[in-house]
Amino acid sequence: MISRNLFFKLIKQDMKKRIWCPILIFVACFLSLEVRMLMSMEEFVRNPKAHSYDLTVYIREYFFGREAVFMTVVVCMAAFLCGLSGYAYLHSKVQIDLYHSLPVSRTKIFWARYLSGVLQFCIPFGFHVAACMGIAAGRKAVSAGTWLAMLSFIGIEMILFVLAYSVAVIAAGLTGNIIVSILGTGVLFSYSAGLALLKFLMAERFYDAYTVYNSRGYFIFDGSIWNFSPFSMIIKFFSSPNNTTMQEAQKFFRYDTSYVGVLLIAAVLYSLAAYVIFMKRASEAAGKPIAFRIAEPVIKTMVVLPAAFLSGFFFCSISYSSSEDEWFLFGVIFGFVLICILMEIIYRMNLRGALMHKRQFLFNAVCTALIFIVFRYDVTGYDTYVPSDAQLESCAVSISGLMPFGQEVQVNEFGMHCLIPNEYRMANMELQGNPSVMELARKAAKEQLSIRYFDYYEGIEESPEYIETIERQSNYRGIDFGYKLSNGKTIYRKYIIDIADADTLRLLSDVFNDIDYKIGSTPLFNDSWNLTFDAVSCESNFRREEIELTPQMQAELIGVYQKEYMKLTLDTVMHTAPVGAVDFLFRDREDDTIFSSYTGTMYVYPQFTETIALIRKYGVDMQEKLKAEDVALVSVQNNGYSSNSLIYRSPYNTFNPFVRRTTVYTDVESEEVEYTDKEQIQQILDSIISDRVIWMAMDYTDFFEPQYSVHIEYEQKDFNKSGVSYRFIKGKMPPFIQ
Repeated sequence: MISRNLFFKLIKQDMKKRIWCPILIFVACFLSLEVRMLMSMEEFVRNPKAHSYDLTVYIREYFFGREAVFMTVVVCMAAFLCGLSGYAYLHSKVQIDLYHSLPVSRTKIFWARYLSGVLQFCIPFGFHVAACMGIAAGRKAVSAGTWLAMLSFIGIEMILFVLAYSVAVIAAGLTGNIIVSILGTGVLFSYSAGLALLKFLMAERFYDAYTVYNSRGYFIFDGSIWNFSPFSMIIKFFSSPNNTTMQEAQKFFRYDTSYVGVLLIAAVLYSLAAYVIFMKRASEAAGKPIAFRIAEPVIKTMVVLPAAFLSGFFFCSISYSSSEDEWFLFGVIFGFVLICILMEIIYRMNLRGALMHKRQFLFNAVCTALIFIVFRYDVTGYDTYVPSDAQLESCAVSISGLMPFGQEVQVNEFGMHCLIPNEYRMANMELQGNPSVMELARKAAKEQLSIRYFDYYEGIEESPEYIETIERQSNYRGIDFGYKLSNGKTIYRKYIIDIADADTLRLLSDVFNDIDYKIGSTPLFNDSWNLTFDAVSCESNFRREEIELTPQMQAELIGVYQKEYMKLTLDTVMHTAPVGAVDFLFRDREDDTIFSSYTGTMYVYPQFTETIALIRKYGVDMQEKLKAEDVALVSVQNNGYSSNSLIYRSPYNTFNPFVRRTTVYTDVESEEVEYTDKEQIQQILDSIISDRVIWMAMDYTDFFEPQYSVHIEYEQKDFNKSGVSYRFIKGKMPPFIQ
C-alpha cells in the first residue's frame, strides 16, 4: 500500500518539478491546433469555390486527416522534450542514489517517470483537440464522421508520441550525459531513414541501372532497408500510395490507416526496450558518455560508416567536377577520419583519447573501403542482372519519350491525382509470352550503355571527343523494366538503348506493338479505373477546340481511339507526322466553365481514320488545311544551330547533380525573314507542322527540320494561336527558303 502511494506520489512530484514542460506543450498545441484551425477556416470561408467540398469535410478528412503530418512534427518534438527531461536524472549520481534509496522498486520508478511524461503531453493535447471540436461545432461543421476522425487523430498522435518518447528514453538510458543523449535521440529516431538515403545516393551514383518506383518513387521505401526507426515509419505512414488500382489512388491526401498496427507494435516494443535498458543500466554509468561499454564499438561502426559516405556526397555537391571520383573519395576519407576522432573524443571526454582504439579504426577503414569497392565496381553484378525465364512471372516496360503521356485523375473530393507514366506502368503492366521483352532487357543489360556527361568549359563543343560522344549518344533512349518474380518480389532496372542499332530497334518495335504493352501504358485503356471526362481538347495543325462530351460521346471516342491506337506501330510513330492530338479534360474546380486539368496528350495519326471522322462529326476537322487568305504574314527564322545538344554538369550541383542541356550553335547568324506573298505563304503552310503536335514524339522522330522555326500572323486576331511555332517537314521545305 505504501509502495503504491509512493508510486503515485512520484508521478505527482515529477509533474510539479517539471511544470514548465506541460506549459510549453500547452502553448505549442494552442498555436498548432486552435490558431491554425481558425486561420484555415477563415481562408475556407473567404474562398469557398477553391474547394470541391464543404467545411465539414475539410475538418473531418483534412484537418484531422492528411494535415495531421504537421501536428506530428509538434508531437515528436514534445516527445523528445518529455523523454530527455524526464530521465535526465540518470546522468546525475546524486539523483540516482536518491531515487534508489526510496522504498520502491526500480520497475515502479521507471513506469512512474514514464507515465508522468505521457501525461504531461496527453493532458494539454487532449484539451486543445476538444477546443478544436468546440470551434468546429460553433461553425456547424461537425458530423458523426468528424467525431470518429477526431478520435482516430488522437489515437494516432498518441501512438506516434509514445514511439518518439520511447526513443528519447532509450537514448537517455544508453548514455551518461545530456549532450550525448540528444545526439543519440536523433540517431535512433532517424537511423533507418539515413541508411535508406545513403543507399539511394550510392546506388544512384554507381549503378547505371538503378531506379525506384515503390510509393511514388520515395527512395526510403525501396524495400532493401527495413523501416525500423520511427522517422521512417512516420514518413511511410503519411506517404501517398502507389498507382496499383483506383482504390489505392483514392487514398491520396489521406494517411495509410493499414499501417497503424505496425506503429502500435513498434511503440510497444520500443517502450519495452526502454524498460529493459533502464533495468540493466548500472548506477555507475552516470556521467559517462556510454552506459554500456559493450555497445561502444558497435555504435562507432554504425555511425562512422554512413557518416563517411555522406561526407563524400557533401563534397560532391559543392564541387564543380561531380562526375569524377576524386572529391567523393576525399570527402569519404576526410569524413571518416574526422568522425572517428570526434567519436573517440566524445567517448573519452578528453582530447588525448582521439587516437585510441587503433584496431577498431583499422576495422572501420577496411569496412568503408569494401563498401566503396562493392558499389564502385559493381561486385554484386547489379547492372548486369536479369532474371531467368524460370524466375520471371511477368514484366512491366516503360519506353521513355513515347505516348501516351502522364495523366491526372479525379480520385476524390480533394482534387487531382497525377499518375506518373513510369510508375503507373510498373504497377499495372504485366507482359507475358513476348520473347522480345526479355531479349531486349538482356541485350541492354549486357551492353551497359550510359550517358557521358561533360564538365562545361568554353569551347568544349569544338572538342573532337565531345563531337564523337554526342553523335553516338544522339540515338540513346531510356527504357525501364519491372521484373515481377515468381517469389512475389519485384525488381526494377533502367537501361539505355541505342535505337540506331537495327536489332535493338526491332526488339523495341516488338515491345511497343504488343497490345498488352499499350493497354498497360495508360489508365485510359484500363477498365478498372473507370475514367470519365467532361470535355476533349482537339488540336490540329492550325486549330485548337474544346468539345464538351456527353457520357455516350465520351465512351464512343475512347472506344474508337483505343481500337486504332492498338494497331499503331513504332515505325509509324518514327516516320509519320501526326495530324493532331487530343486531351481529355476535367472542369476547373473554381470555374466550371473552364477546362484546365488535363490527362495527357494522345496523338492522332493519319491512319486513325475512324477517330478523325468521329472528331469531325463533333465539329473539328483535324485534317483542315489553312489557306493563305487567312494569313497576314509568315516569318521564318533561321536559328543557326545544329540538332545536337551539349550535355554537361551544372556547377550548382546537388546530391543528384542536375544535368543541363544547351543548344550547340554554329557560325550561322540567326536570321528572320517575313513573307507576305500569298503564293509563297501557301507553300509554307503546306510544308509545316506545329510544335505542339509533335513535341512529345520528337525523341523518336526525324521528319522535321530543326534549324528553322515558323511563326504565323493571322488576318483575324481571334484565329491566332499565341505562342505556337512550326517546323518544316523534312523534304518539303520550299526552295525559296534556302
